[in-house]
Amino acid sequence: MTGHGTVVHRARFCDFLPGNITSLAFSHRSTASKLTPSDLRLAVGKSDGTVDVWNPRNNWIQEFAIGSGGGEGRSIEGLVWCNVRGQPLRLFSIGGSTTITEWDLRDGSLLKNYDCNAGVIWSIGINRSQDKLAVGCDNGAVVIVDISGGSGSLEHDTILARQESRILNIAWNGDEFVIGGCSDGKIRVWSAAANESQEAARGRLLHTMKVDKARGESTLVWSVLYLPNLNQIVSGDSTGSVKFWDFQYATLLQSFKPHEADVLCLTADVDNNSVFTAGVDRKIFQFSYSTASNKQSSRKWVNAANRLFHGNDVRAMAAYQSRGADFLVSGGVEKTFVVSSLSSFANGNYRKMTHVPATAQRNVLLAPQQRYIVMWQNSTVKVWYLGTDVEDEKNYRLVCKLSLNKEDEPILRCTMSFDGQVLVVSRMSSTKIFHLLPNETMTKLKVTKLDNDFLLKTGSKFVKFVDSSVIVVCTPDDELFTLDLESDIEGGDEKPTELEMPAFQGTKSTFELPYLARVNHMDVTEGYVVVSRGCGIVDIIDLKTHESKSLIRLTDYITALKINTEKSSVIVVTSENKIYELRIDDGANAEGGSEILTEWSKKCTDNLPRRFQNLKDKCNGIFLDKENCNMVWFWGTSWLVRFDFSLDLPLSKRKKVVLKRGRDGLTITDESNFMNDATVSRGDFKDGENNDDDEDDDDDDDDEDGMDLSVDDAILRANARDSNSSTSSVLSRAKTESQAFFISDKFKPSLYAGFINSKEIVVVERPLAQLQAQQKAFHLSKLVF
Repeated sequence: MTGHGTVVHRARFCDFLPGNITSLAFSHRSTASKLTPSDLRLAVGKSDGTVDVWNPRNNWIQEFAIGSGGGEGRSIEGLVWCNVRGQPLRLFSIGGSTTITEWDLRDGSLLKNYDCNAGVIWSIGINRSQDKLAVGCDNGAVVIVDISGGSGSLEHDTILARQESRILNIAWNGDEFVIGGCSDGKIRVWSAAANESQEAARGRLLHTMKVDKARGESTLVWSVLYLPNLNQIVSGDSTGSVKFWDFQYATLLQSFKPHEADVLCLTADVDNNSVFTAGVDRKIFQFSYSTASNKQSSRKWVNAANRLFHGNDVRAMAAYQSRGADFLVSGGVEKTFVVSSLSSFANGNYRKMTHVPATAQRNVLLAPQQRYIVMWQNSTVKVWYLGTDVEDEKNYRLVCKLSLNKEDEPILRCTMSFDGQVLVVSRMSSTKIFHLLPNETMTKLKVTKLDNDFLLKTGSKFVKFVDSSVIVVCTPDDELFTLDLESDIEGGDEKPTELEMPAFQGTKSTFELPYLARVNHMDVTEGYVVVSRGCGIVDIIDLKTHESKSLIRLTDYITALKINTEKSSVIVVTSENKIYELRIDDGANAEGGSEILTEWSKKCTDNLPRRFQNLKDKCNGIFLDKENCNMVWFWGTSWLVRFDFSLDLPLSKRKKVVLKRGRDGLTITDESNFMNDATVSRGDFKDGENNDDDEDDDDDDDDEDGMDLSVDDAILRANARDSNSSTSSVLSRAKTESQAFFISDKFKPSLYAGFINSKEIVVVERPLAQLQAQQKAFHLSKLVF
């Protein structure tokens, strides 16, 4: 450790355990001839009962996280979107029960649970008209549910002809037929037509197709897929076989056995010329419809390619194609999902996404004064004390474990007071307060629950301490209020003081996806509350006068927000990796335009280093150096960055071009990208050059709790490697940038980063290797040459 260095504690003891990926669903159907819709989203269902909503633009952004609605332990086993023109998007899920859950996309709460009264649901699918759901149950029933009544409306329609085996997977053929893969090795086709001409046949079992029988056990048809362009059915079963069937005649066309174990999921491209299969053996196979002959009757399916992206079972796949998108997404037991290309699957690029939370709804906080690291998940809160001895490999200890009622809602967020004595635990419908007091040996914390009737009946998603006793609370309905905890504890009449936010005018984006209109970040000082919405609006409320106003309206999703008290400014980071510094003093006003931005932001927001602009993982948080308010640190799941706001970044003379798509083809950045469908001038784009150097996602196995972070030396070496010019102007610009900008990618994947003091930074990591060691994967035979 050098005198001028900063010690970094790499905390890997937080046992955060993300759920396995169990289901994937895109919000729109593929449309090859149209641009990508601005509200395209991917829903990722997990075994811990959570659903993450991702936006595939700007190198993929996790915008929203939905907590478990059925208590701890309920898995999300199936997801479908309902997308009807002129109506908001709707999201449905199933998981280990007899109910269908519709989620409220405003705040992530449970909107409605509909009980089908027909056994545990194993599968779900939606018809072409997006007005009916079909669910397959373990008692052999297929229940049709009418959802045409709009948000929150689920009504029983009919039950198709019952049979004896479980319905493991379901697919629709238009609005007329339901196809089910069953646990007795059979594929069944029912009539589900609701028109008058076919009413007599509705509910009847029309066809039954049988797959190969496994020796000594029944074959399970885990997955079925209907190809409308070819009028064919594809099935995958527990023998590893993939079969293609003629729908009209219910006959087998072709059979393959590419997999060494169960085939769990299927998907296809928009033209139905390629089918992708995956399962327990971890491989993804591509089958192509051969066009070797001009005669349609002679076309055959061929096993075209396979790739190994995953380290464990692949449980789910989803595909989407348009004029600006080409995605094959797969995920499973490995806890991460992989994005690859449909059209260049055999040799194209791919990206493995992070397995840790990539939104503001992170699961860790730091109490610097007490050196506490707090982590929460589901209904449990853990508190560790971080020691001062950087030479000790285990300079930490668990001082508190708090378990709440598992049957209630999961914990949304925790907040700790500046002195580390008060812990606030937020849930969707209640907020609880606990007092923490160290014991005599300072090895454990004594936990005492504090009574507060108002907070017990009030849910919260953000709670911030203004001082040791006054808190600012933001409810799931975006109501803001302040409350003095000490006055309430002492039996006073202290009532919450409501804070009014500026009036919000909805847009097309917030209509389709209501969570974009909700508060997604909040920060507090003694004088102000600053909040941002997903649609790019930043509002400020004065705590003394209770006056409120909008500071700025951006066209991108806001990923991080922080108040710099000493400079009286707000720092905002967007999904395009743009950094804005906004004034919050009395001279700022929403109509002032350029007066909102500080001098640094005017010069540098559009001139940030290319290495920072090209970071694929978004900014998750901001923290400040208390000794130097111009030293601002930013962190994402795979990087740590520092900017010196007292120095201007050197101007780049390179010509700026409009970025249409990422060079790797794994994201979209077309005109439909921007929030509220706004058009953006040419000058708002950054250089079209892409940086592929950060594709390596291998974890750093260095387990040191303390290390020296020598800023200047690291930057100068990095710039020396990256420099391709020996001209004095380039060297001068590199030197200036090295003083104003520092970046490190040694810490990943990060759950949290922040200062304990001016010389110590804590980075909480959760390497994927720690999780993979806990679960065994299917063993693939290795080639021997």
